[in-house]
Amino acid sequence: MGVRQRLLETPAGRVSPELTRTVVDFCAGIDVIRAAYVGLVEVTRDFDHPVEHLAVGFELAEPAAQTDEGDRELRLVADRFYDTMPDDVQGGGCNFLEPGGVAAWQEKAQLVFSR
Repeated sequence: MGVRQRLLETPAGRVSPELTRTVVDFCAGIDVIRAAYVGLVEVTRDFDHPVEHLAVGFELAEPAAQTDEGDRELRLVADRFYDTMPDDVQGGGCNFLEPGGVAAWQEKAQLVFSR
């Protein structure tokens, strides 16, 4: 099964205050999260029609999962994300932003949390 995800321009009105509060509350308890964005993504599974979802993108203190510390941070955030986030947000996924990806989310998504 192939899945393609594309970040779209996300107007501020598309991110509800309730979702913003949910993401802020989630991030406040996890010190390794530097910033969090909510963005509109287009998800295409196999040859189905694309579907739009809101997704969360996280910038972590250790930006590379290839290190032991980066892998630990990624697992911590992902496990909590899928245990606690509402189903509609899980549809867009838990996205981890490496330095090149941060710029795209800064440009197209809404920053909802930063330290």
